[in-house]
Amino acid sequence: MDYRTENLILRFVTEDDLTEVARTWPSDHRPISEKAAEGMIENMRQNYGKNAKGRICHLCLAVCLADDPHTIMGWCGLDGSRDPVEPEIFILLDEEYRNQGYGTQCVRKLLQIATEDYALSGVHGGCAKENIASARAMAKGGMVQYGTEENGDPLFRFTAME
Repeated sequence: MDYRTENLILRFVTEDDLTEVARTWPSDHRPISEKAAEGMIENMRQNYGKNAKGRICHLCLAVCLADDPHTIMGWCGLDGSRDPVEPEIFILLDEEYRNQGYGTQCVRKLLQIATEDYALSGVHGGCAKENIASARAMAKGGMVQYGTEENGDPLFRFTAME
């Protein structure tokens, strides 16, 4: 299933994405081998199967421009490793795609997916205090800052309406 925003497609990866996963995973721009990419795709597939209404194990979606759906420009999703009922949001965009509103679009769509597809009551998020663009994307996307870590990193939360 693909999820669409104004300019983006957020989608599940398949074996057809092997070259792109190898090129873009992880987000530190050091390509991995195709064998390692196969393992990542299989890991994502297994996690997709563990997600269910009311809980997220890990939901990782490729972020692509709507007019170039085969080029992965980053990753986003929901990580339930700390709390599957109220997972943490993550967005990792390649540098050339940052500060263009794509992060905000990802946040909005992920919150919609969390509430409509998975019936989750809340989502958490955070970022480094220096990452002003990420904090702005979470706020503009519908999350509210509720506090800070001891080091000053902001903490965000989204609570679904009843």
